[in-house]
Amino acid sequence: MRFLLPAMVAMLAGLLPASAEPPAAPRFLLACAPCHGFDGIGHDDRTPNLAGQHRDYLHSQLAAFRAGQRKHPQMNFFSGQMTPEELHEIVDYYSALSGR
Repeated sequence: MRFLLPAMVAMLAGLLPASAEPPAAPRFLLACAPCHGFDGIGHDDRTPNLAGQHRDYLHSQLAAFRAGQRKHPQMNFFSGQMTPEELHEIVDYYSALSGR
């Protein structure tokens, strides 16, 4: 209990984060967010929520779009522009967010 007060004071002073920080925003987030949201929640019933999805699932879907195995004009285009590192960054970003 005696350690709780200093930790709370440090948190309020901005020395400790109040919660875990979200992952760094990847470069392609601005391309993805108009449909999938910055929070990973799709804006309509046709757009899937990405927040909290498993990394392997997101990676396999993006890889399928990139390879042309799944067809969607915007997804094929944007995934085709991503380097393998950028693909992993966007997957890490959305999988780390809390889903509904």
